[in-house]
Amino acid sequence: MLTQGYRKLAALVLVFALLLCATPSALAHDMYIGGSKWAFGKDRILSTIELDPALFQEIRGIKELGYDLDHLTADQLQKMTTEVIQPYIDEKLSVSVNGRSYPEKVVKIEREGTLWKIWLKISGLHFDWQENKVKIGYRLLLEETGNQHVNLGYVYYTDADDDAVQAVFDKTQPDLQYIFDANNTVWEFSDKTAAFLSEIFTYFVLGIKHILTGYDHIAFLLALIVIGLSAREALKIITSFTVAHSITLLLAALHIINLNAKFVESVIALSICYIAAENLLAKKVNYRWLVTFMFGLVHGFGFASVLQAYVADQSNLVRSVVSFNVGVEFGQLMILFIALPLLYLIKKRFSLRRVTIVASAAIFIAGFYWFVDRIFIL
Repeated sequence: MLTQGYRKLAALVLVFALLLCATPSALAHDMYIGGSKWAFGKDRILSTIELDPALFQEIRGIKELGYDLDHLTADQLQKMTTEVIQPYIDEKLSVSVNGRSYPEKVVKIEREGTLWKIWLKISGLHFDWQENKVKIGYRLLLEETGNQHVNLGYVYYTDADDDAVQAVFDKTQPDLQYIFDANNTVWEFSDKTAAFLSEIFTYFVLGIKHILTGYDHIAFLLALIVIGLSAREALKIITSFTVAHSITLLLAALHIINLNAKFVESVIALSICYIAAENLLAKKVNYRWLVTFMFGLVHGFGFASVLQAYVADQSNLVRSVVSFNVGVEFGQLMILFIALPLLYLIKKRFSLRRVTIVASAAIFIAGFYWFVDRIFIL
C-alpha cells in the first residue's frame, strides 16, 4: 500500500507528466518565419518583405477582401496594395535615419514561387555610413500570430538599380543580419562594428530562448541530474552534453552531415525515455557522462535544425554557431542553478530514491508521448 508521501508524489508525477505532454512537442520550435531584405544605396533604401502564403493572408484586411490570392486580377492586386498593404505598412513598419522618419512606399506586390513579396522604397536619402544612424521598427504580423512571428532581416550595401537588386539578394551575401520578433521589434545600427556585436548578441539570446523553450531538452537535462548528483558531477555531465552537441551542431550547419529531422526529433524523445528508464531500473548509474555525450550528438542535430533557419550564409556561420551555442550553454546553466537547489530542498522532505522514481516516471511518460507524437506525426 502506498504511503501518504508516495501518494502525494504520485499525484505530482501525474500533474507534471500531463503538463509536459500538453506542450506542443512535435512543433515545439516551429515559428511563423518570414524574411526581409534591405538594400542601402547612397540615396535610397529598397527593401522586400517575403512571406509564405499562409502568413501573407494573415495580414489584417486581406481576408476581408475575399479575393482568391492564387488568381488575382490586376485591379484586385492594385486595390489590395492601396487599400490594405500600404496602410498596414504605414502602421506597422518604420524607418528613420538620424532621428528623421521616412515613409516606406509600397512599389509593388508579387507572387514569386512559394513566396509573396512586398517591395518597398525610400528615396531622397544621402548616406555616410560612418555617421548616420539607422533605426528599423518592425511590428508586422505580431498581433495576427499571437506574437509568434519571426522575421529574418538582412542588410546589403549596394548601389544596384531597382531592376538589379533582386540579383544582389540572390547572389551575394548580406552585410548585416538581425532577427525581428515580439521582443526585438527595433533594429538600430550605424556601422559594421556595432552591427557585428548586435549579431553576436542576437544569436546568443536565440540560444538561451531555444533551450528555455525546448521542453524536450529541459526534460533530458532534468533526467540526468535527478539521481542526486553533486554540483561538480552535474557540471561534468552538462559539459559532456555541450561538447557533443557542439560537434554535431557545427557539422550539420556546415552541411557535412545531414539527418532527417523526423528521425532526429524521435531519437531525442527516445534519449529522454532511456535516461529516465535507467534512473528507474538501474541499481547504480555508471558512465553517465559518456551516455550523455552519445545522446548529446543527436541533440546537436536538433539544435542545428533551428539555427539553419536563421543563418543567411556561410560567411557568418561559425560566428553564429558559436554565439548560439554559448547561449544554449548559458541557458543550460540557468536550468542547472535552479534545479539543483530545488532538488536539494525536495530531498530534505522526501528520500532521494523516492524523488528519483517520481520525477523519472514523469519524464519517461513525457518522453514516450513525444516519441509517439513525432514518429507518427500526430
